[in-house]
Amino acid sequence: MSVVIYRDCPPPHHLQLKLWGFEVVSLSNCPGVPRVIDVGEFIKGKFAIVVGVGELARKFRLANASEREIEKFLKWLIREYPPPVYVPYLN
Repeated sequence: MSVVIYRDCPPPHHLQLKLWGFEVVSLSNCPGVPRVIDVGEFIKGKFAIVVGVGELARKFRLANASEREIEKFLKWLIREYPPPVYVPYLN
């Protein structure tokens, strides 16, 4: 499983990452986004990307990305791998 961890609430359109199987979570209380209290326990067995919290990524040896990098990644995903819900409309 892959997870994207935000310190604060993620931008609403970043929740689209769920369409590709990513779990989107936050370290803060955000409506509609699961909150993670114990990062060390939560990430066991997962590929995790921490957004904008370099010190947390270094502490747990995780991938780190900025919101801008996630924006670019999301645009690439949409272009190269349209989510299954969009595929019938593309043909």
